[in-house]
Amino acid sequence: MMEKAKRVSVCGCGWLGLPLAKRLHHSGYETFGSKQTQEGAEVLERQGIKGVVVRLPLLLEAHSPTLNAFLAADVMVLNVPPGRQTTSADEYSTKILSLSEAAKTVGCHRLIFISTTSVYGDAEGEVTESTEPAPSTESGRVHADLEQQLRQSWGDDLVVLRLAGLIGPQRHPVKFLAGRQGIANGGAPVNLVHLDDVISAVIAILECWPTMTTVHLSAPQHPSREKYYRQMARLAGLALPEFQPGGEQGKWINASATVEALGLNWRYEDIMTLAPEL
Repeated sequence: MMEKAKRVSVCGCGWLGLPLAKRLHHSGYETFGSKQTQEGAEVLERQGIKGVVVRLPLLLEAHSPTLNAFLAADVMVLNVPPGRQTTSADEYSTKILSLSEAAKTVGCHRLIFISTTSVYGDAEGEVTESTEPAPSTESGRVHADLEQQLRQSWGDDLVVLRLAGLIGPQRHPVKFLAGRQGIANGGAPVNLVHLDDVISAVIAILECWPTMTTVHLSAPQHPSREKYYRQMARLAGLALPEFQPGGEQGKWINASATVEALGLNWRYEDIMTLAPEL
């Protein structure tokens, strides 16, 4: 059994990755973080994180000592969303697999892949960690495919963490719905999780590598879209959105097995009373 991780590399220090890297640094981990520019890497350095410039896909040329140190982590957190500049699913997949291969070659021990609950597609009703993926969007399909390819390479040294919709500082979908009329599927349940609870989950994985290596995370409350977003608009002082009556049943993500496996305590369990941080 591998000892507790001491060196952790966070690939992708954006909205989720940067606060995660900060938390790891303050928790005593030797923390590396990646940005696409030298300026971005220097910002990480000023915050105590060992900043590395990583541009994907990684080429097969010799890597710098700094990049090799980043790749040879005890655990790498692979947190690279497709992004607006990615032109195709194939391009995104190539980027992720090039990083995985380089990390494996240089000597990284374990990998956490940040995936998405969109791999479950248009499933209806309760969705658990054992529900088979059936993606219906390009994002869902590429993530499901990458999960399989990474599993073939890493085996049980990979944890796939599928996240529901992310909320937190300067990020909440209500701002895109405020004041809109005739929104469909008002009766469908929401599946959301706060940034701080995601960070707690990643740290729990690092502290004690789980035997259940495909997990997902969504807050346990699943109010209807209409009820939730109208309440969030009220709390944020925004114009109320108007929904069409009825609509699809939709899926609700049951993460109770993940919470038990990781020993998590919810910080933001009651999402109905959590005002948007716009």
